[in-house]
Amino acid sequence: MPRLETRVAKMEKAAAHVDLKAMTDDELLAYAGKFPMFSTEMYGAIVTLALRRPSAFPVVYDDPDHESTDY
Repeated sequence: MPRLETRVAKMEKAAAHVDLKAMTDDELLAYAGKFPMFSTEMYGAIVTLALRRPSAFPVVYDDPDHESTDY
C-alpha cells in the first residue's frame, strides 16, 4: 500500500484547479469517485451535479422578507 504522503499528494493534485461547472455529468461522477467518502471534493462534485436539476421539493427560504405564494 502506498504511503500516506503519496496518497495525499495524489488527491491534492487531482483536486487542484478543477472547474466543476464545466464538467459533464459523467465527468463529475468520475471525479467524485476519485476521493474518499465524505471529502469536500466529493461533496463539491455531487452538489454541483444535483444543482443542475430542478428540485421536486419546495424551496423554503430562511429570509423572513421573502414573500411566497406557494402556500
